[in-house]
Amino acid sequence: MPDTDVGHKDGVMVVRFAAATDVGMQRKNNEDASIVIEESCFCAVADGMGGHLGGEIASHIAIETLQQAFKSRNGSSNERKDAELLTKSIKNANKEIYRRGNSDAALRNMGTTIVAVVISGDYVVFANVGDSRIYRMREGELSQITEDHSWVGELRKKNLISAEDARSHPLKNIITRALGMEPAVEVDVKWEKVKAGDLFLLCSDGLTDLVPDEQIKSILVKHGKELEAATKDLVAAANAAGGSDNITVSLALVE
Repeated sequence: MPDTDVGHKDGVMVVRFAAATDVGMQRKNNEDASIVIEESCFCAVADGMGGHLGGEIASHIAIETLQQAFKSRNGSSNERKDAELLTKSIKNANKEIYRRGNSDAALRNMGTTIVAVVISGDYVVFANVGDSRIYRMREGELSQITEDHSWVGELRKKNLISAEDARSHPLKNIITRALGMEPAVEVDVKWEKVKAGDLFLLCSDGLTDLVPDEQIKSILVKHGKELEAATKDLVAAANAAGGSDNITVSLALVE
């Protein structure tokens, strides 16, 4: 993917993107979806679920709704405007997925997670619903930015279960929030100052259920600025660990 220039008060930052997806080793369909809009410095990942083809449809509705919102994003935007646009577009996607699911019996109970990042100037905005994740690698340290909206995520938040135990917990796939489940949805949105060298990873749980954070960190450190190689290695690591789910990863590097 070509580099994208982003205005910055101290000069010019460049944001580079790479993304990869794989059906995994045990699934027939890929219900994940993702998008990178380079000119808007925007990327998102969705992990669909439910019914025959329902998950695939739900994730694509979410991604297409965000695409429509951000393909014409004003370059002079600010963090509050981007946060509002993210929230509005994700809520619109929720309404459409819920409507489709309740108007077609074959699609009933379909839903999807969503994680999204938009970078502009000296800030980055994050949004999430569900248990897909956003990580930030900064100065060699990997941090999870989002909170998992899942039953196991709630246990981890209360320090009642370790990250290692969470990956193998029998109820790990029970999520507490997703697009399409209810007529309205709460969207977690926040922003922070961005620094040159920040690397953001968006991923479905097909990666994080199988690959520990330390291994993810090692792969990112190993490949450095070689983003395409890093995405392929992350997918390969999940498949090597069993590939029990679809795997989607997206990277955004601020230089």
